[in-house]
Amino acid sequence: MPLNEVYNNLGAAQAQRNDSTAAGASFRKALEGDSADPDYHFNLGCVLWQSGQYEAAVESFRAAVARNPNDAEATVMLGRALKQEGPRPGDLRTQARERLKTNYEETAYASFRRS
Repeated sequence: MPLNEVYNNLGAAQAQRNDSTAAGASFRKALEGDSADPDYHFNLGCVLWQSGQYEAAVESFRAAVARNPNDAEATVMLGRALKQEGPRPGDLRTQARERLKTNYEETAYASFRRS
């Protein structure tokens, strides 16, 4: 099923299980389907940042901020990635940051069912 939202939520679950490789792949699949969604960029940035891939995380957070300039959380995370300031154990502000999607693009599902 070509639902970007499903890939996004799968990536969030994988990130929660500390499987950053699989989570990154899932978030990239979501982005392939909809590169305009700032949450997909943010989520990929979080996984990259948590795994110490700061330069790639900066790119993702910049893309999120470019798509939603009022996203204060993405701006803070961009700053942390630029400073190469990684997660701090026990700091709840840097854990479970991935954004889930609860709305699904029904037109994508309908076109998938017809094909």
